[in-house]
Amino acid sequence: MKELSESLKILEFCETHFMHYGFHKTTMDDIAKELRISKKTIYKHFSSKDELVRAVFVRIRNDLSAQIEAIINGNGDTMIKLYRISTLFSKRIAAISNNWLSDLQFYAPDVWREVEDFREKMMQKNMMLLVEQGKTEGLIIDYPNTIIMGVLISAIQGVVNPNFVLHNNISLHEAGELTLEIIFSGISTKKGRKLFKQYNSDN
Repeated sequence: MKELSESLKILEFCETHFMHYGFHKTTMDDIAKELRISKKTIYKHFSSKDELVRAVFVRIRNDLSAQIEAIINGNGDTMIKLYRISTLFSKRIAAISNNWLSDLQFYAPDVWREVEDFREKMMQKNMMLLVEQGKTEGLIIDYPNTIIMGVLISAIQGVVNPNFVLHNNISLHEAGELTLEIIFSGISTKKGRKLFKQYNSDN
């Protein structure tokens, strides 16, 4: 139990720290000092900083997956689910700095590939279910699913990444919010857009 508590304490700190400052310039000594533990204690749970970085990503991935699946499988029409997902993404993206994404892309390419793979699979699995539900409810336009998913995945990968935000003077948060808003508006019927706007204004 003590080992689990130590491991969780390290992961929780590193998730917050890495998401804000990135990890490239952070040493294991820095982490140990901030947590007031020995570096030996950290190495007992994580053999290297690379392993710690990946563990942080896995923690974020699993938590996000669970929250999205809860929304998808929960009650409500497609538009309220899209609104909840949009809100979840906005909160998540607001906590992410360009430093974290840039460090992943340049100093942890294997983990970055996992990030890209996760985003694509998450979209394919969950958004497809929402699109099908929305079409049944008359809230999503009956465009081919392959086109909808291709546009969605390409937009997320193309806009919510460090290269785009750094070269276009826009925050990651704003890029993510606007991307989702444009996509959801584009695939929604008139009735769907009205509902989404209503949910957005009510909250």
